[in-house]
Amino acid sequence: MEGGTTRSLSYRFSARDGHMRTVIGTRRDDAIRIAADHSGVALYGPYIPLPAGDYSAVLTFARNAPCRGSAIMDVCADKGKRILGTSTIAAAEIAEHGMTGTIDFSSADPLTEVEVRLVSHGGFAGDIERLEIVGELADPFPRVELSDLPRVPVDNVVLRGRNLYDGYQRGIGLQFTDLPGKIARDPDFREARELAGARTILGNHNLCNIFLLIKFYLPRLPHGHIVEFGSYRGGGAIFMAALARKFLGNTLVFGFDTFAGMPPTDKHVDHHQAGSFGGVDLAELRRYVDAAGLSNLEFVQGDFAETAAATIRKAGAVCLAHIDCDIRSAIQCAYDTTKPNMVPGGYWILDDPMVSDCLGAAEAMEDLLVRRDGLSSEQVFPHFVFRQP
Repeated sequence: MEGGTTRSLSYRFSARDGHMRTVIGTRRDDAIRIAADHSGVALYGPYIPLPAGDYSAVLTFARNAPCRGSAIMDVCADKGKRILGTSTIAAAEIAEHGMTGTIDFSSADPLTEVEVRLVSHGGFAGDIERLEIVGELADPFPRVELSDLPRVPVDNVVLRGRNLYDGYQRGIGLQFTDLPGKIARDPDFREARELAGARTILGNHNLCNIFLLIKFYLPRLPHGHIVEFGSYRGGGAIFMAALARKFLGNTLVFGFDTFAGMPPTDKHVDHHQAGSFGGVDLAELRRYVDAAGLSNLEFVQGDFAETAAATIRKAGAVCLAHIDCDIRSAIQCAYDTTKPNMVPGGYWILDDPMVSDCLGAAEAMEDLLVRRDGLSSEQVFPHFVFRQP
């Protein structure tokens, strides 16, 4: 067995290999010689297992012994019970294809006892030098498609600035079906999740919903950038930047935080204290992002009120604002700063209004998004999602 990349597979068997078996042939000069006056099984074997994938079985014949006649070549599995491909190979075609005969075959399931056979009914002559089986493995972790989300009995229309069909699909899928497990196996989700590592404190369902939004929903919108308020150790922004790089072309991700803890909080509504969520080594975080090749991610240090507006004006439109803030003033600044630049249909994700020690965040959402601006949520699990009308 020869390995190429981790997604390819290659076996090569010479005529001398014991896996290459024959009934009517004779082994000589590093070849299995088939005489024209013999009929029967010229080759069978090698009886190997193969993972699911797309393959080619290639028989190579000696150039110094031109082939004559024709024979039947096939590929089968499970000790001949499952035929994967069959073809008549003729001497002229063998010569035309560089002294090779080939059958392409594939399987969505792992294969056992894979066998390549060559059968002559008389009149075929040629010297078999080797057999190669090469292929590309099927992805063991299939990518999530929009069809994996559940069907819901709600009209797929935009009303009151939101599409409840979309919200129900994502929320019900994440809370009541096996969708989180499918997403966890998706290679794009796994890559982004591994890059974020322990740097994110976002729950798995929250990450899954962000994944769905970036992969399936943001591409429907006018172009805009992604902003995060409350980046803390940077994991959420890293996760989104990895996905944006894959699905959103030249979209940039901006992560806003003091990286030194919360500013002074309002003791009338906020449970958290000034300085909470501090102690981040921003220089190390930026080195990590550079090493990961996330050139589409920028961390902006400072109080939101002093940094966000100018940064967003310079960047342009916003299509997603991830607001991971626990106190009222931070929610208000994040929402009011992004609102003028949010594209039609753009998304606000609010992670914390339903967390028991974040009633200040809940109050800001109620006062600003709901009462003042009249927005209605599109999704409430695993976090609140609102849309720009």
